[in-house]
Order: sequence, then C-alpha cells, then structure tokens
Amino acid sequence: MILGIDASRMISEASTGVEFYSRHIIEGILRELKRKKSAAVVVLYTPKKTDVILPQNEFHSFEERIIPFPRFWTQIRLSYEMIVNPPDILFVPSHVIPLYHPRKTVTMIHDVAFKYTREAYNNFQYYYLNFAAWFTCKFAYKILVPSNAVKQDLMRFYDCDVKKIFVVPHGMDAPKMIEISENREREILMRFGIVSGMFYILFIGRLEAKKNLLRLLGAFAEFVKKYSDYKMLLCGKRGIGFEKIWGVMENNGLWNKVLLPGYIDEEEKHILLKNCGIVAFPSLQEGFGFPILEAFHYKKPLLTSDILTVREVAGDAAYFVNPYKEKEIAAGLARLASNKKLREKLVAAGTKQAKKFKWEASAKKTLKVLMS
Repeated sequence: MILGIDASRMISEASTGVEFYSRHIIEGILRELKRKKSAAVVVLYTPKKTDVILPQNEFHSFEERIIPFPRFWTQIRLSYEMIVNPPDILFVPSHVIPLYHPRKTVTMIHDVAFKYTREAYNNFQYYYLNFAAWFTCKFAYKILVPSNAVKQDLMRFYDCDVKKIFVVPHGMDAPKMIEISENREREILMRFGIVSGMFYILFIGRLEAKKNLLRLLGAFAEFVKKYSDYKMLLCGKRGIGFEKIWGVMENNGLWNKVLLPGYIDEEEKHILLKNCGIVAFPSLQEGFGFPILEAFHYKKPLLTSDILTVREVAGDAAYFVNPYKEKEIAAGLARLASNKKLREKLVAAGTKQAKKFKWEASAKKTLKVLMS
C-alpha cells in the first residue's frame, strides 16, 4: 500500500497555523507507522526540498518526491503526478485537493472563515477558497475537521455528506524549554521594547482584519488610559486589512504603546510567551486556534472570543468576550489585569485543558481514518 502525503506546507519559512499543523501531523503519522511496524510505502510530495530531518530510528521511512512547478502547484503539478504515479491513498493536510486525485483522497479542512469574514479576503482568494471547499466536499473520499463547529459549517454551506466528515482535533505538545541565558533573554525582550517587570499583552497570528485586531486595538486604547504601565505586542506577518490596523494605531496615538515586530521566530515566541501578562485572541472566526493551547502551555491567562469553535477548544479555561463589542474586550482586559485570583484560576484550568490535545492522539485518529 502506498500512502502519498502533500508535504508542500512543511517547507514554509514563515509558518502559520496550516503549516504548523502539516509539519506536526506528518511527523505524527510517520511516528505512528514506525510504532506499528507498518509495511506501508510513504511518499511525501513537495515542490522543493524540505530540509526536514526525520531519523529512521524514530520515524517510518519515506520517499521525498520533489516535483517543482512555479505556480498552481497543487492543481497542475500534483494533479499530473496523480495521473502518472498515483498512490493508493492521498492525504492533503490543507483543504485544497488536486483536481485529479485518487479515489481515496483524504484532506483536512481547517475552517471556512472566509464565509463569515468576506471583507477580509480579496475576490480571487474568496472564490478560490470557496470553490476548493465545495470541490472537496463533493469529491474527497473523507474529510477531516478540527472541531464540530467546522463540521456543522461544511454541512450548512456545502451540504456535505455527514458520513464522510470526521472530527479530529489538532494537537499541541508541551513546548520544549529552550536553553537561553538570562542575558540573551533580556536582550531579546529589549529588542521588543520590554524591560524587566514591564507588563504586556501578547497577540500572535497573522495581522489581518479577521483576527479582529481593529477592535482589540480600540479596546486597548481605552484600557491603557487606566493601566498605563501596559504595552501590547502584535506579532505576525501582515495580511489583508493591515492598512486599517495602521490607521487605528495612528488615530489612537498608540505608537509608544503597541509594537508590531512582524513575524517572530521560535526563540522569540518562547521568550515573549514566557514573560507576557495576558494572551489576547479575540478572533472573529477560527477552525481551531493554536494560540489558545500555546497560552495554556505557557500558563498565561487568555482573553478570547465567545464563539463555538473557541469554546470547544478552550473549555472553561479562558475569559470569554463578545468579539464584536469593543467595550467588552476592554473590560475583559481590565478585569484580568486587576484580578490575580481570576488569572490563577484560568491558568490552572488551562493547564488541565491542554492535556486533552496531543499530537500523538491526533496522528492516531488521522491514520485510522486514512487506513479505514
């Protein structure tokens, strides 16, 4: 049996949620196949070399098939590969499957946020994502989703057959504690304008409209009038609607209170999460939400959106706000900043909740769907 996996998302230098998932689920599948002593032949399809080192004493052996192509790699080059050298099963970790694909093609649809936040996407992005979701619902053999909320969305928007949808939550293992000297840690914090003892609110994700950063900044502008010792860091690549974020910064005079450092590497993320006071994640729509589990693992109080998906992942371990009400977000930040017992309660609940999401469990469930 040949298991083909689209590994194109493993090679992104500045990874977001989908890339993060792709890397960990592929590694998890290869670990599980190794544990089961499977005879399956695994082929990883990529447009260029991944430079990922997966030692055979820990991972199932695989062939990395490099098939370069300049644009529309999935729909043209991967489709052609499926015609000339089809695997028995194809797994696509992101929801865009090739036009030509094996009958047993399984994919993960992470969300259909574009259906809720149309303004956050240009026309090409919206119609491409909408077509891809429809095409997947109609022609994929099985579909994985990270939450029941996404399952309901597929049934609602695309009349997807419920029998082909399988809920497999993402994982998040405890972060490896990077060995960093106090001087190095201090140096990194100073790079972000943070000195010892300073309080700051942290957001990590793409800087775009659907992440609700306009309201978060408006809420912070109100919050900081009373809590003037706080700063805010919005860390991530710029996305659609960033110019509006810039405008809110200017209109509220937040340049000395808010830092936008762009994409941060793993060392920087580790230090910023370790030292922040509050993690803010007031997204308008999510399929899962990795920053939720990151906050739990780093034992930080989380302010987040009161929406179905987030409730499903966070349980009762977060401070929930209506993401459309700026005053409620500001009040939530103020309550977390002023109430130590509440922060401690949320951290304890978050530590417990995080244990429910492991990559090993996600990989086992994914592999079971693939092989059934």
